[in-house]
Amino acid sequence: MSNKNLSLLFTGQGSQFAEMGIDFINKYDWVKERYSISSKILGYDLLEAQSNPSLLNLTQYSQPMIFVFSSIVIDLCKDFLHKNFSKITLAGHSLGEYCALYFAEALNFEEMLEVVKSRGDSMSIVSDPNKYSMYAILKKEDFKIDETLFGDGVYIANLNSDRQVVICGNKDKVNQFKEQNPIGKFIPLNVSAPFHSELMKNSAEIFSEKIKNNSFKKINIDLISNHKLINYKNISENDYSNQLSLQIHSPVMWSDTIKTIMSKEIHTFIEIGPKKTLLNFLPKDFQGEKFSLCNTEDFNNV
Repeated sequence: MSNKNLSLLFTGQGSQFAEMGIDFINKYDWVKERYSISSKILGYDLLEAQSNPSLLNLTQYSQPMIFVFSSIVIDLCKDFLHKNFSKITLAGHSLGEYCALYFAEALNFEEMLEVVKSRGDSMSIVSDPNKYSMYAILKKEDFKIDETLFGDGVYIANLNSDRQVVICGNKDKVNQFKEQNPIGKFIPLNVSAPFHSELMKNSAEIFSEKIKNNSFKKINIDLISNHKLINYKNISENDYSNQLSLQIHSPVMWSDTIKTIMSKEIHTFIEIGPKKTLLNFLPKDFQGEKFSLCNTEDFNNV
């Protein structure tokens, strides 16, 4: 075993695309079975939904898509990672937190997919791409985040790095904000609801009710939450459901999450998800190794 410390990062919504997972299906027979089992649990053909442009970016579909993909990568690499790193710290961006909990064995695959389905269904209640929008802002270097800029229907959803913040809210209000605040480059995100804002409180309450009887297992690995940087390892498994519910309507403090992880003397970061996104948020002065596991070819690099 290496004496190096690893951090695994799990991507969230916005990373999905129609062909994701096809290379794994073509290489491993058990992956075909994973998709078949998933389709039975979800009540629709997951691969057909994935290839349907009208469904790909709807939260009730994209969340299970991303989780199932990430679960496949996790099951392929988990034993290897445990054998080759002395300590592993986990974090997931929004939905990615569920993938991290799956890696930590808080629930088995079928149980976690049911939870992710409940999350997507609950959040879809306010899902309306014609009413809401989300933008990543690549900030001008001299611009400092001032929360007094936001409000009146516009919310900070993610604080991803010193240079990127994500906003969300009513589409008209967000467009007005863009015009009045030329603070950087605005990039629209492929999502359908105002995630991680107070507009999601009703969804969080519905989700909390749906998963209140889930029996999470206590994890024994560090997992830093998006919500208040709480370490799941240090709280009771009975509090996991509440933590996940709060996460739905709270900003993702990703920049602070990374700073917390960096304090653990991490030597290697590996990102798991359909597309490489989170490694881009690491500090420029990080001198360790960085890898992504997004396709079968990536496994040759680790």
